[in-house]
Amino acid sequence: MAASNDEAPEVQVYAIYIDAPAQKIWDAVTTAEFSERFGYGGVTEIDLTPGGAVRDLTTAEMKKMGMGDVAATGTVIEVDPPHKLVMTWSPAWQDEPETTLTYEIKEYPEGASCFTLTHVLTGAPNTAKDVRGGGDAGAGGGGWPWVLSSLKTLLETDRVMAGAGT
Repeated sequence: MAASNDEAPEVQVYAIYIDAPAQKIWDAVTTAEFSERFGYGGVTEIDLTPGGAVRDLTTAEMKKMGMGDVAATGTVIEVDPPHKLVMTWSPAWQDEPETTLTYEIKEYPEGASCFTLTHVLTGAPNTAKDVRGGGDAGAGGGGWPWVLSSLKTLLETDRVMAGAGT
């Protein structure tokens, strides 16, 4: 039986090529300095040790929409800078099991890199719908495609994509 249009896959994989070295991408997704400048603009705090805490903080705009101080939480599972980060991830707005998020970065000799995001969403159908994108990005519906597009824009042009970040 085919999945309905309302269903989202339990495993979502997104790969994007970015004209930047692996270390620059790693820094962007793991440090507050960059994390607030792409995606939805909240600062990401990550303790880059196995068992370390992950917190995606909300922006003032998110708080106006009724969110608390933290948009998502998780725990670091595996770290191999600047190539791989595996963590659990649980958005505050969904009452579903933790999901698993993996970032993999492969740098090519010319200096460009492939950034692959794999999100395993077993048992979290509402979170799966949220992160697949396709909705109004300005209202938080852009999902991972929005986040990755704004990451690419930031790293390649050093500017914040319209409507993204702070």
